[in-house]
Amino acid sequence: MQKSEKIIIIFLLICIVIVNILIFFIYKIDKNINKSIDDKIIYVSKLGRTAYEVYQNDKIIEVFGDYDKALEYAKKYENSSIKKSGDYKWIWDSNPPYEVYQGYNLLKKFIDYKEALEYAKKYENSTIFFRESNTFIWDSETIIKDSYQIKNVPFIGQYPELFRGCEVTSLAMLLKYKGLNVDKMELAQNIKKEPFIFTLEGNVYNGNPHQGFVGDIYSIENDGYGVYNEPIHQLLKQYIGGEALNLTGASFQDLYYYINKNSPVWVIINTRFKVLPENEFDYLNTTRGSVKMTYREHSVLITGYDSQYIYYNDPMYPGETKKQPKIQFIKAWEQMGSQAITYVP
Repeated sequence: MQKSEKIIIIFLLICIVIVNILIFFIYKIDKNINKSIDDKIIYVSKLGRTAYEVYQNDKIIEVFGDYDKALEYAKKYENSSIKKSGDYKWIWDSNPPYEVYQGYNLLKKFIDYKEALEYAKKYENSTIFFRESNTFIWDSETIIKDSYQIKNVPFIGQYPELFRGCEVTSLAMLLKYKGLNVDKMELAQNIKKEPFIFTLEGNVYNGNPHQGFVGDIYSIENDGYGVYNEPIHQLLKQYIGGEALNLTGASFQDLYYYINKNSPVWVIINTRFKVLPENEFDYLNTTRGSVKMTYREHSVLITGYDSQYIYYNDPMYPGETKKQPKIQFIKAWEQMGSQAITYVP
């Protein structure tokens, strides 16, 4: 063996030894970190306080006995989250809420449900995990029936108390079917409000239905309009937390998945249940730009479908399930922004 070959072999052996030493120390460091984390959890618990665990990319990195300190620390990192020790639900989370899996493999994370669903549909054996509810909310293996009707969805009328309260009354039906006996008047009181018209820095503006209920929800005597999906979604979250799902922007056919799972779907439509001509629309001048509106705006709760009709509970006409031609209903819904809300099945 030549001298140069011996030198190379000795060098390689030294490298192997160094790598093994590094692996050993990394293992020891990682083990000590985990031991330190465990010690901190035990220490905080012995003080009679709640231990808040901070994660990055779902791996624990620190523990605090004070939530505000945990939050301050977590905000320094991307994809961070916080949960109480021993609990499985995140109480604060900067991760995108929707995770698409194929089998057990995480493919991609999304902020928007529509984007997550479109991506998941490209793969067989795919699922969508919703971090806010800590459950899977969609899977590609579910068979969607050609027709389906949810039974025994309660009827609640908006009149005479809520002249413009179709949105919160439809939400009350949704909550009651889920088992929460929440009164429509309570929802009307708790929905975030926006003035119909106001002045700011010398300029006149309208309230924004994407931010709250615009105007008077109770009486025709005062100006008012209605509310869109975002404030309704936030209100629903107050009662059911992370189980609230905002499906706005998805296709109408995507709503069938949840109806098949016995989750009625709250939607924005119009009182004619068909596409309106442009002269039926106007614009609200909000601080965030013009928002399209029509005084025929309406909200109902979808309970079923078949090849010809969409079935729904209408707060304007309580007492029986209503139906409208499918194609007209869907186009009218799309014209109003494809707004839809339900809950985790």
